[in-house]
Amino acid sequence: MEYQKFSPEQLDRAKNADIIDFLRAYMDFEFKKRGRYYQCKQHSSLVIYSDRKGFVWNSQNISGGDTIDFLRKVEGKSFPDAIETIIGENAAVTYTPAPKYKAEVGQLVLPEKAEGKYNRVFAYLSQTRGISPDIISDFMNSKLLYQDTRGNCVFVGFDEQGTAKFASIRGTLTEKKYRGDCKNSDKRYAFHQVGTDTSRLYIFEAPIDLMSHCTLTDLSYGKGTYKRQTRLALCGSSDVALEAFLERHKDVKVLHFRLDNDEAGRAAAAKYTEKYQARGYEVHAVFSKGKDINEDLINWKMGSQNKPSNGSQPPKPKR
Repeated sequence: MEYQKFSPEQLDRAKNADIIDFLRAYMDFEFKKRGRYYQCKQHSSLVIYSDRKGFVWNSQNISGGDTIDFLRKVEGKSFPDAIETIIGENAAVTYTPAPKYKAEVGQLVLPEKAEGKYNRVFAYLSQTRGISPDIISDFMNSKLLYQDTRGNCVFVGFDEQGTAKFASIRGTLTEKKYRGDCKNSDKRYAFHQVGTDTSRLYIFEAPIDLMSHCTLTDLSYGKGTYKRQTRLALCGSSDVALEAFLERHKDVKVLHFRLDNDEAGRAAAAKYTEKYQARGYEVHAVFSKGKDINEDLINWKMGSQNKPSNGSQPPKPKR
């Protein structure tokens, strides 16, 4: 049985993990105490029981008794993969692959667009986050990014037919942070940017990190050079989006992980390096000096550190 692939201590740690602490680190979810339970701020229908293990996600019709259940039911992970994600350690023996990700049923619900307005998103990304105004404009013109009626950033992922399948919201108020995926988002089509060179793929946790890498590429190699490279934001640390992207783009040979410089990001990078090297990919993992690549970009622009490396190869010229 799969249970026998882990020590009793590993199983106990995974089964008794504090799901609130885990989801804060893994998915950037925040919770507010309401009576005897905890309610997720990003997804109000997600509720954690008072024992901080059991949960119910009413809008998804999903419930479970621990963090293992959450990863299996929400992200489609296998039992061993769920345990390894929680404890950050590998099992002693090889296990069967996780079942295919199951997308939420229903059409993607996109926030209403603020027609003709983009000032808050533009100011937030360029001034607060240090991203190149030219790159922001490019992403808006490509419909990968827009401002909703509440002034939030909306990052959109499209399928091969150009249909929006995924969207992630990021608040623009620095004193009131908000982030979350839109209803019926399909993680297989998470936020991505396809360049002229698809043999190398640069992988990030968040859309803002992806755009920060674009900015550093242009600063290093010249305006517009970022368009030669291909990038994917996992919109979390699960590799559901990466698995699907590689299935759609068979010409990818090299993976560059630029995950967050924290315990969870380093653990994920180590895990994915081993996983994808075993599949024959050339894999590189580069970590920022700060928390993430956006923090490096901001610190450099403020003059508090030398120009950071974007951890990439010189982009190939257009043919």
